[in-house]
Amino acid sequence: MAKDVLHELRDINSLKSRRNNVVLIFLCFVVGIFSGIIVGSYTLILKKMTIFREFFTINLGFPKIIIGVIVFILLGLAIQFMLSKYPLISGSGIPQVSGLLTKKVKFKWFGELITKFVGGILAIGAGMSMGREGPSVHLGALVGSGIKELAKRSEVEEKYLVTCGASAGISSTFNAPLAGVIFSLEEIHKFFSPLLLICVMVASGTSNFVSRMILGSHTSFQYNFILPKGIPYYVIALVTVVFCIVITITGKAFSYFLLLIQKYYKKINLNSYVKMSIFMVIAYTVAVFFSDVTGGGHELIEEMFGKNVMLKTIVIILLLKFFYTMLCYATSAPGGIFLPMLVIGALTGKVYGEVLNHYFSIPNEIIVHFMLLGMAAYFTAVVRAPITGITLILEMTGNFSYLYMLIVVCTITYIFTELLKMEPIYERLYLNMFQKQILEEKKDTYKIHKNDNRLEILEKWWKNKKFGIGVRPDVKDKIVTLLIPVGANSEFDNKLVKDLKLPENLLIVSVRKAGKDSIARGDTPIQSGNQLVIITDYETAQKYAGELRERGMKIIE
Repeated sequence: MAKDVLHELRDINSLKSRRNNVVLIFLCFVVGIFSGIIVGSYTLILKKMTIFREFFTINLGFPKIIIGVIVFILLGLAIQFMLSKYPLISGSGIPQVSGLLTKKVKFKWFGELITKFVGGILAIGAGMSMGREGPSVHLGALVGSGIKELAKRSEVEEKYLVTCGASAGISSTFNAPLAGVIFSLEEIHKFFSPLLLICVMVASGTSNFVSRMILGSHTSFQYNFILPKGIPYYVIALVTVVFCIVITITGKAFSYFLLLIQKYYKKINLNSYVKMSIFMVIAYTVAVFFSDVTGGGHELIEEMFGKNVMLKTIVIILLLKFFYTMLCYATSAPGGIFLPMLVIGALTGKVYGEVLNHYFSIPNEIIVHFMLLGMAAYFTAVVRAPITGITLILEMTGNFSYLYMLIVVCTITYIFTELLKMEPIYERLYLNMFQKQILEEKKDTYKIHKNDNRLEILEKWWKNKKFGIGVRPDVKDKIVTLLIPVGANSEFDNKLVKDLKLPENLLIVSVRKAGKDSIARGDTPIQSGNQLVIITDYETAQKYAGELRERGMKIIE
């Protein structure tokens, strides 16, 4: 009788869980609809803002210059006012989304949605060298957070809805639904389950369908990309490897200068409104004399695909775009680095292709070839998300003949970034944004658990393993390692190592995040996307491996 009752209770809980999953999928569909409308409208308005900017920067007379400077300063003051009210709308928004998923911050979704939308239009519309893609991710995530609040769903489901919103943002702004799915899993969530995957695909696909009705269904880049022919394979192989080295070095420079200029801009001891006003004068000057480097740069790439430009001119445009992007991002105005990264990669590829064409007599088809590869490779070098980079460029061009070359270039670039120990830029920005919270958490947990002896246990185990002490040749006592993934809102998510109730003979030796291991102390936090490295004997591993994986993956209410 008792077994029958327990069986019925399990069936009821299973039915409730399945019903919640169906509701969650429906809410992700709703997130996709509203994200498509908002991001599609955002993209459309930004395209129209070019006309507004050109009105104040073309056919100039002295009165028009004065009016233009005043208008740009007023735009800057409006942006700074919104930043003072809602600080989280600054920059691209991708670190903020990661901060929400790791419980470092809470969104004030409605106010931040409005100000991020308006602030981004003013900043990018004024010609700042910033992209709409990061803000689109943030806007989609804010929609997901808002749906959670309005539908009164749990925090467990909020992560799903926010991740789906981020995916929908990329899908809408690039007309690239698959890249939206992969980016949200590879860069934002860093983990996926079948339920999360279907939710993200529903949101991304729906958002793309809605945005197409607003923006049209054409691919981002309208150009007939053709693989170069008639060039020996060994030449292609050699110049490709050299190109990956160039991209890796310039990608490292991008991350270095972005963080450096941001650091020194914050140190300028002036009122924030004064600093923004001075910058807007610079922005107006750049818009008048160097209009090619303003905005995200989508039109610049398309122009460079089919236009013959002197090599010196391309180098000047590349350098201006590079450093102007750094300066614009340092202001914390609502705008991202996603598209400027692609532009810089494409310009680097064009410079490289022009050098090969002019000085080594390689056919000029190589120029557009390396522009295309440069976008994906540069994204891989800076963001360290090669799968997203490959998929994004394929969908933006609609040309799948480049699949193999993109895989080769992104793989080689990724290997070089590993050798140089380069860190993903969005993780660095995340650490910069939330470093105070992270340091405070570490200090608090260290004070509470300073007598923890887990490190001593680990060191002792390593010594025993090294000298063979206590290790029997019997298979059952053989020391093995388990790698347990941690899913969103699972039993292990947002816990400390000491709080995990593990069976005997199981020892967590490290917590792996983004491929990097940190020694597991009692106060080490565990978050979704991490992997637990556990050592135990063979018999215990056989007994508990399945249970640990289930506890690490299964969502708890």
